[in-house]
Amino acid sequence: MKTIKLLILLMVASLGMQSCRKDSDIIEVTSPTPEFGMNVQGSVMGTVIDENGLAVSEATVSFGNLTESTDQYGVFQFNDRTMHTGGTYIKVEKDGYFHGSRKFYPEANATSRVTIELMQMVEIVSFESIAGEKVQFEGVEIAFGNNSIMREDGSDYNGTVKVFAKYLDPTSLNILNQMPGDLTAVNAVDERVTLTTYGMVAVELRDDAGNELQVKTGMTVDIITPVPAEILSSAPQSIPMWHFDEDQGTWVEEGEATLFNGNYETTLGHFSFWNYDVPSNFIHLSGSVFNGVVPVENVLIKITNTDDGTVGSGITNGSGVFGGYVPNDVELTLEVFDQCGTLIYTTTVGLFNEDVVLDPFNLNILVDQVTISGTVTSCDGEPSNSTYVVVEQADYTSILSLNDDNTFDANIFYCNTESEITVGAVDPVNSLASANITYTIDGDIEGAVLDLCEESIIQHLYYEYGDQVYSSNGSSGQDSTFFFDINYQVLNQPGEPIKRLYTIGLIDWANPNQIIDFSLLYEEGVPMQNVTMPVPWAGFKASGVATIQIVAQGGQEYITATGTLSEIDITYPALYDPSYNPLLFSTAIELQ
Repeated sequence: MKTIKLLILLMVASLGMQSCRKDSDIIEVTSPTPEFGMNVQGSVMGTVIDENGLAVSEATVSFGNLTESTDQYGVFQFNDRTMHTGGTYIKVEKDGYFHGSRKFYPEANATSRVTIELMQMVEIVSFESIAGEKVQFEGVEIAFGNNSIMREDGSDYNGTVKVFAKYLDPTSLNILNQMPGDLTAVNAVDERVTLTTYGMVAVELRDDAGNELQVKTGMTVDIITPVPAEILSSAPQSIPMWHFDEDQGTWVEEGEATLFNGNYETTLGHFSFWNYDVPSNFIHLSGSVFNGVVPVENVLIKITNTDDGTVGSGITNGSGVFGGYVPNDVELTLEVFDQCGTLIYTTTVGLFNEDVVLDPFNLNILVDQVTISGTVTSCDGEPSNSTYVVVEQADYTSILSLNDDNTFDANIFYCNTESEITVGAVDPVNSLASANITYTIDGDIEGAVLDLCEESIIQHLYYEYGDQVYSSNGSSGQDSTFFFDINYQVLNQPGEPIKRLYTIGLIDWANPNQIIDFSLLYEEGVPMQNVTMPVPWAGFKASGVATIQIVAQGGQEYITATGTLSEIDITYPALYDPSYNPLLFSTAIELQ
């Protein structure tokens, strides 16, 4: 496999997603150089996943001056917003991960679809700043000099330096989901170009408290990065270096590296994402895929530069449309893969010296598929415009948008012999979800009615104490209030009802020595159980009655508990305000 070419193809996909902001919100969008593209009204739907392909919930997604959080499916959306066809930028942050981002190319009155893969921040090594260190990981070597580190405010730093780093392999297609932005850039003379990457490196430095550190002003570090054997023959002797500007959402040229013994060697004056790339000029290429008269959504388009074998890829939207920037004046191989990963069409296009719209590809797609259509209703008025439909198979999940009249319809591919699919709807704005409906596939599914009448189950734990709400971000992890962990033990004996004891332990983020925990006992057929629950600050303890039950949603089972605590034992009277009685709580814990 060859290095991933620019071939941005960050598709103008058309699937609706959630937005928890009012349409009247003002959005500040950073636009690319004005000669490329124009402002349009559009929407974006995205999915945030980790390196294992699992959904990342409660990640913060920023679009201009708006922010959203991903839901339990890793989904986010911004609807009916001003976007720029020359490139619109979104950022994703989550504790414990390198920042993710994507630049996409919207179509007027359509919804772009993107996937962003967050890479876990793994501590490679720690060292004392006074002594320096030579750090090695995944074939990369970085040499820090003595006293070469400063704090973000520019002051000298003397202490332990923790190094978090990741190498991005240019021969892996995953790099297109993992890298920030896309492969467009601004060169040293402020021209917009596209890039062919020969490798990327992400590095962050932190102190013991998690504060960011940087290379001291006026100093540099040496870095050596390997070039994969598959692309070594095409690697130039000298290659420009590019760092990613998170504010502008683009790569910026800064310095160069030299090829020596199969590695690129250079020096860096600061850390962020760094990229070894050859720039080139480009044109915009777009097209569409149909199966008869039906547009084909969510199929992979792969384009290969026949000159050097470099590739890029993207996904078609709900109108079957794809588009993005490709190098000009080269012959390109275009391949279409169905949702099961099977190659279904190949052709050659080019040579292009100006923007081009290809004739529609009308393909005879033989993979098993079923047409699903129906309506989403709500017990709480109209579904929000962020409502979407989840279609789950054994190993594949599809996210469908609603039409303006709250109907939905789509062709769903199924890739193995399973004969069932599960369909449900989620309204993240109103925190509602439908019951799931399971269908046996023996023909098209028509007239499905999904009623949004259940409270959406999001894995969380919160305390409401007066006007303060303390909430977790998931079933295990950390947030700004506390670190938490959930365990359970099966207690039942053969022939007895199912019993599980859930123990939830929390540690106050501001006071690590203060442990907060409580236990929930779930017994099948017995919905009411007593629970004792200390609250934040360890100011008092309370006990009461909780309603505990198992709820199925989104193909997953959760144990939920809601209740009111009373019988308060005031350990520290000064910390207790009796007007706050009762204390409310709620949990939703995913069953393993």
